[in-house]
Amino acid sequence: MSAEIVTSIVAAVESTLAGARCEVEIGSPGHYALTVVWPGFSGLSRLEQQRSVLSAIAPLMKGNGAPVHAVDRLTTRAS
Repeated sequence: MSAEIVTSIVAAVESTLAGARCEVEIGSPGHYALTVVWPGFSGLSRLEQQRSVLSAIAPLMKGNGAPVHAVDRLTTRAS
């Protein structure tokens, strides 16, 4: 199940932020660490960068049965 969720997270980020590369590490159940590299982050504040990523995966975090409960670490970089 976790591998499917990782695939969903990567797909959501990379389709929303065209040209982004997303790496996901699995933590405890429902918890993930993300590293996202995207040229579009250039000129954005760290908060704006993180909001972009969290917005992309928001559908995976909604509802009682959401597969993603928390993003324990979110690293963003412009490429």
